[in-house]
Amino acid sequence: MNKSIKIVIGVLAAIVLIAGGYWGYITFVQKNDTVISDKEVYTCPMHPQIIQDRPGQCPICGMDLVKKGEIDQEEQSDHDLDGADISSVKLSPSQQVLANVQTERVKTMQFQGEKTFNGYVKINESKFAHISTAVSGKIVKMFVSFEGEMVRKGQKVLEIYSPELVSTQKEYLLALDNFNQVKTSGNRLAIEQAQSLVSSSRERLILWEMTYAQIDELERTRSVKTTTIQYSKYSGIITKKYVHVGHWAMAGEDIYDVADLSSVWVIANVYESDMQYIKKGQTAEIYSTAYPDEVLRAKINFINPVFNPESRTLEVRIDVSNKDMKLKPDMYLKVKINTYVTQSIGVPKNAVIRTGEHNYVYIEKEKGVYEPKEVQIGYEQDGYYAITSGLAEGDLVVTSGGFLIDSESQIQKGFTSGHENHDDNSKKENNEELKINTNQDILKDMKDKKTETEHKH
Repeated sequence: MNKSIKIVIGVLAAIVLIAGGYWGYITFVQKNDTVISDKEVYTCPMHPQIIQDRPGQCPICGMDLVKKGEIDQEEQSDHDLDGADISSVKLSPSQQVLANVQTERVKTMQFQGEKTFNGYVKINESKFAHISTAVSGKIVKMFVSFEGEMVRKGQKVLEIYSPELVSTQKEYLLALDNFNQVKTSGNRLAIEQAQSLVSSSRERLILWEMTYAQIDELERTRSVKTTTIQYSKYSGIITKKYVHVGHWAMAGEDIYDVADLSSVWVIANVYESDMQYIKKGQTAEIYSTAYPDEVLRAKINFINPVFNPESRTLEVRIDVSNKDMKLKPDMYLKVKINTYVTQSIGVPKNAVIRTGEHNYVYIEKEKGVYEPKEVQIGYEQDGYYAITSGLAEGDLVVTSGGFLIDSESQIQKGFTSGHENHDDNSKKENNEELKINTNQDILKDMKDKKTETEHKH
C-alpha cells in the first residue's frame, strides 16, 4: 500500500514539474516575442522560422528577407480580393517579391524595321550591248581575243572580208563617175537619177559600218578594199565571245557581248510574305562575303510586277555604282532593306503574354493591383514590340513576373467562381491549399532561374 502511494506521489510531482516548465517556456517565448515585435524584424516568405533583425537572404532558399509586418498582411490581402475588380489581380508585398514583379513606364519609340534577303549582282541591261557583224562575210582577224577584256568605244574589234561590201564599193565608184558626167549636161532628170544612185550606194556602205573617213578615202584613192575594219560602238568588258577567226558570219550575227560594269544591278529576292513591306525608294544595305568589312547603300528603284512562281519570290532591283569594279556579275550578296520608320508606343517583349489568339500585358493600377490589357502587336525591334492599340503612354506595364501574375489571376478567379457553392470553412481550406501550391511553384521557378544564372556565370 505504501508503495502505491509513493508511485502516485511521484507521478503527481512529475506532472507539476512538466507543467511548470511549459508555463515557463510560454512566458519566455511571449517575452521574446514582445521584444522582437518592438523592433523591425525580417523573415523569409517561404520559411517563416527564419527571423532576424536586419535585411538579408534566407539561408535555406536564398530569397531576400522581407519585413515581418508585410508577411502578416497576406491574409488581409486575400480578404481584400472579395471587393476588387474581378479582372484585377492583387498581390501582397511578399507575393510581389516571390514573383519578382518589375514594371516600366510605357513610352513612345521610333521603330525602324529591317528585312534581309538573298541577292545577286546582275549586269545593268541599259549598259549592255551586242557587237555584231554589219555585213555577211568571213572574219579574218579579231582584235579582242578573250572574254573579260576591256574595250573602248571606237576601238578596232574585227576585220571581215565581204564580197557584198566589195561590190557595193565598186557600185559607188561607178555611180560617182556617172554623176560627174551628167551634172553639167543640163538634163535635170538625168542629174537627179545619177545623184540618187550615189546616195543609195553611199547609204549601203554606211549601213555596213564603213566610216565616213573610209568612204572619203575610197573616193580619193578609188581603191576598193577587200576587207573592212569594224569598230566598237561601246565601252565595257567583253562578257561573251561567240566566234573565232575563219568563221563565216551572217549580217547581224553576234560576235561579242559587251557590258559597262561601272554601274550594276543588285537583285534581291523578296519572299511572298514580305512583299507588303517593300516599297520603291527604300534604302538597302548590301553585304558580300568577298568584302565583309564594306557596306554599300543604295535605294530600290524598281520592283518587278511579275512574281516568280518557281522560286516564290519577287525581284527587287537596286542600281549600284561600281566604279572600282568590285561587284562581279552573278556574285551572291545579302541585301538588308530598311522597310519602315514609324513612331509607336513600345513595350519590352517579355511584358507581352501571347496565347495564340490574343496578346495582353498587365499594368499596375495601384500598388500591388494589376490589370490585364489586351494589346495589338506591331513591329519588333531591339527587344521591344510596337503596340498599335490597348495601351497609353505613361501606363505602368509589368515587365517581369507577368506569367506568375497571370497564374495568380487564374487562382483568384477560381476562388470567386466557387464562392456561391462552398461554405466559409471550405473556401478557406481551398484558399490555403492553392496558396501553398502557388508559393511552392513560384519558389521552384525562382530556384530554377537562380540555378540557371549560376551555371551561366
